[in-house]
Amino acid sequence: MIELLAAWLVSATFKGSLIVAIALLAGFAMRDRIPSRWLCALLLVAVIRLLLPVAPPAPFSAFNLLRDATMSPLPYRIVERPPVPRTATFAAAPAPVLVESPRWMIPLVALWLAGVLAFAVRVCVRTFTFRRRLRHARVITDPEVVRLVDEGRDALRVHRSVRVLESSGVSTPALHGWLQPALLLPDGFLSTFSAEQLRYVVLHELAHVRRSDVLVNWIVTAAHALHWFNPLVHLAVARLAEERELACDALALAALRDHERAAYGSTVLELLDRLRPDALAPAVVGMTTTKRQLHRRIQMIATFRKSRHSLAFGLAVLAIGVVTLTDATAGERRVLARMQAEPLSPATQATIEKLEKTISTDIQSGAVEDIALAVSNATGVAIQYADGAVTDDVRAARVSVKAKDVPAHMVLIETLASVNLAVRFNDNGVLIEAIPAGEKMLRRELPPSEEARQGERRVRVAGSGTIRLLNADSNGVGGTIHIKGENGEGPFELEVKRDQ
Repeated sequence: MIELLAAWLVSATFKGSLIVAIALLAGFAMRDRIPSRWLCALLLVAVIRLLLPVAPPAPFSAFNLLRDATMSPLPYRIVERPPVPRTATFAAAPAPVLVESPRWMIPLVALWLAGVLAFAVRVCVRTFTFRRRLRHARVITDPEVVRLVDEGRDALRVHRSVRVLESSGVSTPALHGWLQPALLLPDGFLSTFSAEQLRYVVLHELAHVRRSDVLVNWIVTAAHALHWFNPLVHLAVARLAEERELACDALALAALRDHERAAYGSTVLELLDRLRPDALAPAVVGMTTTKRQLHRRIQMIATFRKSRHSLAFGLAVLAIGVVTLTDATAGERRVLARMQAEPLSPATQATIEKLEKTISTDIQSGAVEDIALAVSNATGVAIQYADGAVTDDVRAARVSVKAKDVPAHMVLIETLASVNLAVRFNDNGVLIEAIPAGEKMLRRELPPSEEARQGERRVRVAGSGTIRLLNADSNGVGGTIHIKGENGEGPFELEVKRDQ
């Protein structure tokens, strides 16, 4: 469980931080030329990536370019297994390789969980306190206020009903709730500000409703809690809040006439000058801003123009979302090629590609040489034996193999592993070699899934470019190995049993 948590955290942090950095750099490089709503959307893509437990693999994923960096993010070490010699090529061990976490991982995961818990407690306390402050809120039924809200809903195409509440629990106008949104006004607001100023406030807060900013705020809070240690996430959260206000200003300004925009800016200035911003809960979004943000808001309001390239920005954000909310495919790159120390020649690569062919066979108590011959006949790959590889024990061994739509190289590798033999790919085909005593070829292993049966582990097998993830269940050296998986043509299943 610790390995699974740590693996997700490392992967999500790396990928999410990469997108956050891209979004922040884009915002800096483009200055104010990117509409705030699309910069918000890009930052939201990063936030979602930070939260994703898994993402569907896709050939168009940007992380295909970083497959080596993301395939095995944790420094697992092998327990009671000698290192793989550089001269050896890949052969799967008959039993799954045991892994153990580095000693420093447990305290680090515990520290992370403690930070998440502290953050969650703070959010819960703030939410509970805020709800208590709203217990005595008064519903505004003034017809003039109701009319302004209805007109604002029509102007911004907001279809949900919005209540207006007056409460001493808030110091600035704010929007509370997502499913049942309520516009919160401080006590005395209606008598302090004019009807025209109220109209501007209503438009701004209804823009939050239109954009579902309260829901987004909850999502951002969840990511902030899980990644409390990441300074890039803190920057993303602050920038999202800033761009959110600018995006709402833009929506409100688009619903106003040109001569009303100066009055809207004056209202924003007066609100922020006379009223003290609150430390709000995630279920609330309000008109909070810093001096730097205020300068940007006033500048945007004074120079507001509807973007002529909004569609282009929207398509760009959509494209970035598609390529970053997916993960690298496990097998487009030939993993077998990487397992050899020397570079592959075109002829050797052709050998490997021939062994990508899926085969089906059912051999009961056959000799290892018979099974190798069956693979050779099915693929057209020549198979040779190194001197001393085929001993009397190997000739006497009997192996039963059941294969259904299994890549041929996997049938060969798993069969040979049962008698401690390995394969080397060369220009002439396949060379079968004996594995030196005390050494085994290793299979990269991932932590078990929650659904995995006892003794079963999820493993990523170096082999076919079309294989994604396999379940391997073994009862030990010389016993039975059972593998289920999925390749580009569908599911496959392989069982190799050493009879003697």
